[in-house]
Amino acid sequence: MIAANKPPRDSFKQRHHVAAFTVLEQFAQGLVHVARNHGGSVTEEQILKSLNSLRDNEDLFDTAWAILESDLEAIKTREHAALRHDPFGRLLVSRFDHLLEGNTAGDVEHGALSRTILQPFFKVIRMMVGMDMLQEIDREIHEIIEAHANEDDELRNPAEYWDHMAKTQEVRSRINLVFARMALHFSNYEHRKKWLIQLVNDNMVHGEERWEFTETHCIRLLDALFSDVRKTLAVPELSAELVARMGRENVATLREVVKCIDADVAKLSK
Repeated sequence: MIAANKPPRDSFKQRHHVAAFTVLEQFAQGLVHVARNHGGSVTEEQILKSLNSLRDNEDLFDTAWAILESDLEAIKTREHAALRHDPFGRLLVSRFDHLLEGNTAGDVEHGALSRTILQPFFKVIRMMVGMDMLQEIDREIHEIIEAHANEDDELRNPAEYWDHMAKTQEVRSRINLVFARMALHFSNYEHRKKWLIQLVNDNMVHGEERWEFTETHCIRLLDALFSDVRKTLAVPELSAELVARMGRENVATLREVVKCIDADVAKLSK
């Protein structure tokens, strides 16, 4: 057997690790066989011949491909089965989903947010918005989801499903209320921004490579989270509804917070 440092047992990575090393072992065993027949040594030409013999073996990667297909199907099944589970959390994340690694933002090396931010993000939401309000809106969101439910929901693409739900006025108004309440905590903008950066970095679960939530990440995140709040404030009829729900003083605070974020975003673009 080829010695290797293996990831945890029964993980997605472990199963692919085993499949890949099965192929490598076949190659190594072939070289050992050649070496035994040639006085214990293997030439470059013999190595290339052994590689070509593997290339002609059409069934060589069947095991690895079967594992990959099985795991992809399992992931797809879990996505569809979870379509109506935790809709509130999924809709909150939809505000900055485009900033997360693996989407249009690319990878973390090019500025995308690591998905390890999700756990501290929800902690921040709970701290700033409060569980009473979150539970009430969560209940309302579930009622809206059920009212729009149909037999085809489980067959729909999850990303498209949530994009559609996030754009409905019923859902948008409730998600906006959450982020408007969150934005009020940024009245002392610079202080709260530093606090948020520290809290996120202190509460992330790190893997092999440590990722840091920077000020640039923070500004882009806040810009995305409060984007619809900004749009609401720009429309007199909608801002009047916000005043009715939150009070004139709080809405004035929201306008100041949005100005601070806009100023930060402008600095980033220079």
